[in-house]
Amino acid sequence: MGNTNRLRWVEQGYLRLLAHPKWLLFVVAGLLALGGFFATRFSFDASSETLVVKGDPDLAAYERVSETFGGDAFLLLTFAPHDGDSLSPANLGHLQRLRDRVLAIEGVTSVFSLLDAPLLSSPPIPLDQLANGFRTLTSPDVDMALAVEELRQSPLFRELLISNDGRTTAMRLDIAEDSELNDLKARRATLKDQVQLNAAEADELESLDTRYREDRQRFLSDRAQLISEVRQVRAEYSEFGLLHLGGVPMIAADMIQFVKNDLIVFGGTVVVLIMIILYLFFGSVRWVLLPIAAAGVTIILTMGVLGFLDKPATVISSNFVSLLAITTISLTIHLIVRYRELLQVSDGLDSEDLVEITMTSKFAPCLYTAVTTIAAFGSLTVSDIVPVEDFGWMMCLGIGIAFVVTFTFFPSALLLMGRAEPVIDFGKELGVTRVLSHLARWQSNAILIIALVWSAAAIFGISRVSLDNRFVDYFQDDTDISQGMAYIDKHLGGTVPFDVVLKFEPFEDLGEEDDLFDEEDDLFGDVEADAFPERYWYTRDKLDRIRTVHRYLEARDEVGKVVSLASLDELATQLNDGQPLNNVQIAAVLGALPLDLKNELIRPYGSPATGEVRLSARVIESGPHFDRGALVSEILTFTRNELNLDEHQVVVSGMLVLFNSMLQQLYSSQVDTLAYVLLAAFAMFVILLRSFLYALLGLIPNILAAATVIAFMGYAGIPLDMMTITIAAISIGIGVDNAIHYLHRFRIELAKWGDVRVAIAWSHASIGRALYFTGLTIIIGFSVLCFSNFVPTILFGLLTAVAMALALLANLTLLPSLLVLFVKDRA
Repeated sequence: MGNTNRLRWVEQGYLRLLAHPKWLLFVVAGLLALGGFFATRFSFDASSETLVVKGDPDLAAYERVSETFGGDAFLLLTFAPHDGDSLSPANLGHLQRLRDRVLAIEGVTSVFSLLDAPLLSSPPIPLDQLANGFRTLTSPDVDMALAVEELRQSPLFRELLISNDGRTTAMRLDIAEDSELNDLKARRATLKDQVQLNAAEADELESLDTRYREDRQRFLSDRAQLISEVRQVRAEYSEFGLLHLGGVPMIAADMIQFVKNDLIVFGGTVVVLIMIILYLFFGSVRWVLLPIAAAGVTIILTMGVLGFLDKPATVISSNFVSLLAITTISLTIHLIVRYRELLQVSDGLDSEDLVEITMTSKFAPCLYTAVTTIAAFGSLTVSDIVPVEDFGWMMCLGIGIAFVVTFTFFPSALLLMGRAEPVIDFGKELGVTRVLSHLARWQSNAILIIALVWSAAAIFGISRVSLDNRFVDYFQDDTDISQGMAYIDKHLGGTVPFDVVLKFEPFEDLGEEDDLFDEEDDLFGDVEADAFPERYWYTRDKLDRIRTVHRYLEARDEVGKVVSLASLDELATQLNDGQPLNNVQIAAVLGALPLDLKNELIRPYGSPATGEVRLSARVIESGPHFDRGALVSEILTFTRNELNLDEHQVVVSGMLVLFNSMLQQLYSSQVDTLAYVLLAAFAMFVILLRSFLYALLGLIPNILAAATVIAFMGYAGIPLDMMTITIAAISIGIGVDNAIHYLHRFRIELAKWGDVRVAIAWSHASIGRALYFTGLTIIIGFSVLCFSNFVPTILFGLLTAVAMALALLANLTLLPSLLVLFVKDRA
């Protein structure tokens, strides 16, 4: 009773506000102007941080490995000449000009290509002459026949700079990092992590937020421009061969463009389609413009708040515009149907009375449906995956704004527009709802049996669902990302990288250099004593242990190219008549290497200062499916057992690990969040309907609809990904909205007629129309997501649309059938 009194008090206060429609519209206009201003600060983000788990120790390890051995700020450009001979003089000329062109692009700091690879066997260079230099493909005295064979068989450059068949070469384009932006980011993160800030720190954080936002937008713009210029160069050389572009910076830049395009396409397409649908539903421009205007106000206000809070859109949340439009229009459809119903049955009501009765009669069910939908999307906020969490917050905020706009802007505008004309055929029941009503009332037992059999099939299908994702499958085949990844995966040793890091004792200058230099001088002549003292840390024992892990990785079917110090050791062994180098020779060779080769071939794989070595590998995603978690676990087990290292001395890191960690965390969190959604929906039913029976009956059809879609994924072999894994919680949260509206109207009709079957007939004829209209709107709205370039968004949209269709069908058949079977007639 207390809840009812409080709700009536809220409704009375609301009606007092509604008595001043012009003032309400004036306030909405002011907020709209403010929202429009801050909406200009709304931004997009597709950095690698948006695809990982916050606080994940794997993320911390990844960042530390990147800091020690170098990050992923580079592009990979492949070149496959049309004639198939990548090392012919003509094609080497094209490759050299291509290298020089991309090197001239502002922001490209260096380029490493096949032309820069050291040739040590073309003809062979004795170890005692290594300090005097080496040949490359551009050297005048190089033996091209030997060079071709050396590069194709090189343990280091094969599948790194040249494909196994010799038809494709690759070059790495190193891109300048913005150190000032990184410093801003680090300081900003430090302040945000503090529990309490003093006044000076609060001012500093506010200033840093502004500077970081501005500098990041400039950085993203510059990065996009750089990639665009690289693509222009690629287009210029496409007449000479097939060129593909890859790399994390390109993926991030393209995904930002995907987000922008999706916002435009989704928003625009949804608006156009829904305008057509609304006109077909209601046959009046009034009922087209009002919902669209309400949706526009909601979207602008939400984007304004997000811009003010500096919450960017990611590839996951790029569909929030279309979802907000769907939600707002669905709320207004319920109001329109109720208003038109009153027009039909109450000739004596004036415009004010019509609006007042419409808004008050739908206030409670719309409030509770908004709350349950917020609860559904709110379940995503407990995820530690940044874009999923942000998506949840965005939708919670947007749905709250949608409810407020619907119950302020919509009735105010309707009051100023005056009384609408009655619709002559409104009282005629829709054919679809009439058929479903008849089935539910007179075939309830059959429907229940079908539902039970369906449930058993759904349970079996759910047991077949997997998390077997491949990053290469996340993008449409015609995108640069997909084509580049697929080509590199097939011809250059895999795509998704991972690292195995082994930790030994760090380097300490103990003075043993003097004891070794006499032997070095005999082998290599005078060598600078302290030019590279860390070379004494690289010992035969360490290289043997690295080689053990290296060979294990290469022997695994799912692993492609592996590069480590063992690759260089194998190369040196070939030059040393097949004999492994001893400690003295290792130190001498390392001391003789030019600085640029040390930076290119040694430092990315060994860090004497920290005592770590890195084996860099890639997995072949286009091959047979494999268990990423099992791969990581087996690598750790093998390495610890074979090398007798403890758990702190072996780390497997990289995007492969982060990607798998994200999926596992999502899966585990969604079990909890699904329970949270069910509990929240159950609570809304009980509060609104004051009946545990109605609450239970209202949940059953929507649980079955969500379970059916997940089961379909299991039968069809569609894995759960970062978006489809949220379908169950979201579809239940949105689907129960229909059940709330239906049960709310059913109780009114049951109290009026006393007969369950009669109450169902009248409920289908009235609220059934609104459910049908809103259901079709939601289904079409989610279907629009199929226009995305991001495959998880496509699957999310289509499968959620199917879930909504099933929920609509279940709420108009199974739900009333359950009412017939379990609710008694009233005398």
